[in-house]
Amino acid sequence: MSAEGPKSAAVRELESLRIARAEQPKRPSRLVPAAIIVVVLAILGVAGYEIYLRTLGKPPEVQTAIVSVRSAGRPGVMLTGSGYIVTQHKYISIGTVLYGKIMSEPIEEGQHVHKGSLLAQIEDHNYRGQLDSAIADRDLADANLKLDIAQTNRLRQLHREGVTSQDDLDVSENKLAVAQAALEKAKATVHSAQYFEDQTIIRSPINGIVLKKYHEVGDTIDLGAQAEAGAGVTDIAQLADTEDMRAEVDINESDISRISMGTPATVIPDSYPDQSYDAKVVKIYPAADRQKGTVKVEVHLTQPDLKIIKPELSAKVTFLAGPPKQQTAPLVVVPKKAVVGEGTATTVWIVRDGQATQTPVVLGREFQDGFEVRQGLSGGETVIVVPPANLKNGQLVTAAEA
Repeated sequence: MSAEGPKSAAVRELESLRIARAEQPKRPSRLVPAAIIVVVLAILGVAGYEIYLRTLGKPPEVQTAIVSVRSAGRPGVMLTGSGYIVTQHKYISIGTVLYGKIMSEPIEEGQHVHKGSLLAQIEDHNYRGQLDSAIADRDLADANLKLDIAQTNRLRQLHREGVTSQDDLDVSENKLAVAQAALEKAKATVHSAQYFEDQTIIRSPINGIVLKKYHEVGDTIDLGAQAEAGAGVTDIAQLADTEDMRAEVDINESDISRISMGTPATVIPDSYPDQSYDAKVVKIYPAADRQKGTVKVEVHLTQPDLKIIKPELSAKVTFLAGPPKQQTAPLVVVPKKAVVGEGTATTVWIVRDGQATQTPVVLGREFQDGFEVRQGLSGGETVIVVPPANLKNGQLVTAAEA
C-alpha cells in the first residue's frame, strides 16, 4: 500500500472535520438611498431658498409715487358750474315771405354755412313775370313823361308869345305832373317786384351751423300747410351763429358777487373732457331765478374748435381768480418726500426695472404738494417716497404705491 493512500485518507478526514460556513447573502446596492438623499436635499435647498427670498433675501419694499406733469401758470379756481354751449344770438330761423315750390335746398343739418351761402331757392317764374311786367310799365311811363315834357315846354313858349291860352298851358302842365307821378309809381312797382324776385333765393345772413332743416326739394310752401312745432309755415332752416360761441351757467346768488364782466374762465365740454377752452364773462343776466336762487351768466369762448364745440353740448365752466397765462412748457412736479438733500445737492431715487437709481435734480418753485423740477426729470418716472437711509445705488427694491 503506497504512502499516497494513507495521506489522502487523512486529508479527507481533516476536510470532513471542517465546519461549513453558511453562504453570505448578497448586499443591496448603496446607490439608490444616496440618490434619494440627494433629491431630498435638493428639494429642501430650493424650499429654503424660496423662504429666504420671501424673508431675509427679499428686496426691501419702498413706497413710490409718479412724477406728475401739469399745466403751469393757471390762476386759482373761484367757482365751477355746469352749463350748456349756446350762441350769442341763440338760434335764428331763416324763412321766406313767398309761397311756392322749393327748387333747390343744398344744405343739411349740421352743415357749416357762411354769410351769403345759398340755403334754398323757390320757383320764380311767376315773380319773374311780375318783375318783367313792372319794368315794361316803368319804361312806358318814362316814355310818356318825356313826351309830356316836350309838349309842355312848347306850350309855355307859345303862351309867352300870346299864341295859346292859359287854360291850354294848365292842362298840359297837369298832364305832365300826372306822367311824373305815373313814372314814380311804376318805379315803385319795379322795386316791389324786384324784392319778391330776390326773395326766391334765400341766403344765410350769418356764419353759422344748420340746426334744423324744415323742408326738402319739391315741397310747396303754402299758407294753409301745417307748420312744424316751433317753426313758421315759411321757415326754411334754423341756424346757430358760430361767430360768437358761448357757454351759459347758473351761479348761486351767494356767489354772484365774485364774478364780474371780463372775469376769466375755462370751458370743458363733458363729451371731450381732455379739451379746455379759454373764455371770459360777457353777460350777467339782470334778473335772478327766484325758484332756483341763481343768476345766469354767459362766457365767450375766445378760440372754440367748431369741430368739437356745438350748440347745446353740456360743459363745465370754471371761473378763475386771474387771467390765464401762456405756458411754453409743461410743469414737472415731484412729491416733497421724494427729495433728498438741500440746495444744489438735491437728488431723488428712481425705480427702473426693480432697481433703485439715485438721480440729481434741479428744483424750482415749491407747491403745497411738491417741488417743480427744472432739470433731471421729464415726468412719468416712478420715484421713492421717503427713501431708506441705507439704500444703495442699483439695489433691488420692491415698489409699492404710496
